[in-house]
Amino acid sequence: DSEEREIETSLGFDEDLAAKQELLHNTTLTSDQLGYLKSVGLVDGWWPSDIIQQVLEYVHVFSGLPWWSTIAVTTVAFRVLLFPLFMKSSDTMARSQSIMPETKRLRKEMTNAMTTGDRALQQRKQMELSMLNKKHGVKYSRMFLSPATQMVYSVGSFFGIREMGSLPVEGLSTQGTLWFENLAAPDPYIGLQLISAALYSVAFKYGGDTGNAQFGGAMKKVFMVLPFASIAFTWNMSAAVMVYFGANGLCSIIQSQLLRNAAFRRTVGMFPLPTQAQLAQNPQKGMFDNFNDTWKEMQQNNKVRAEREEEAMKGVELARKQATSNRVIVKSKHR
Repeated sequence: DSEEREIETSLGFDEDLAAKQELLHNTTLTSDQLGYLKSVGLVDGWWPSDIIQQVLEYVHVFSGLPWWSTIAVTTVAFRVLLFPLFMKSSDTMARSQSIMPETKRLRKEMTNAMTTGDRALQQRKQMELSMLNKKHGVKYSRMFLSPATQMVYSVGSFFGIREMGSLPVEGLSTQGTLWFENLAAPDPYIGLQLISAALYSVAFKYGGDTGNAQFGGAMKKVFMVLPFASIAFTWNMSAAVMVYFGANGLCSIIQSQLLRNAAFRRTVGMFPLPTQAQLAQNPQKGMFDNFNDTWKEMQQNNKVRAEREEEAMKGVELARKQATSNRVIVKSKHR
């Protein structure tokens, strides 16, 4: 009965779970020995989840920490390793914000040139924009590297730890702490879900992982409420997964506070964040506002382009009629 329940609440995509549970009963290794996870069918490749599982095993075996501490410590260690990437991303975002008025002007001029079909002007403005970014050290690749890496790590951690809880691996059911002693089972009080939701909500309030993400008023409220709404999907997840979420959320708050600190940025040579006065002069729009502006701009461009195409077609039609009438006149003269 309990075995059936474990299978039913396990990973939906893992068709080999029953086979792995068979290996779990037959293995001669214990979870405090290297190779245990592989012996029960985990760590069977180089996917992010496999790498996370392998690292968790190393930390668990060599540190002697219980599983809840192993998950928390490993999460913190990975976030420390990723921190330099977020420093570069935050630095680039601050530099980009400092030249936003010039950037907006050049992009608007590029759009107008594209609308009017002036390729030479469009290329010139594109070059001016590139030179502006180069002058101020803005490299947009840095801005996207940290969230992309964070996404790979987060997905790997989620699926890796969730799979470990679904078996569950030895020790997960007894090496929790406080009220969530069984890490393989969901938190019966939904306490971990509430804690992690609160942590992520605070992290969004302070600008996310880069410390300077700008959200519009409505969008900021949405992002702060969203973690609590997600409890509808996380309430039955294992406590092991929620320990990871909680540790990750706490790291996000600490990271955002560090990256918002002027003294820290000065010490490590990061570009300063825009002041409140600068933000007031050049307010940052929220995601929905930017999307709305982009949509209106596209509609306007399409309208202008359609009008120009219609004028061009009328010109072609007029020229064709003129040419036809000229031929008729020439023929009549020859007669």
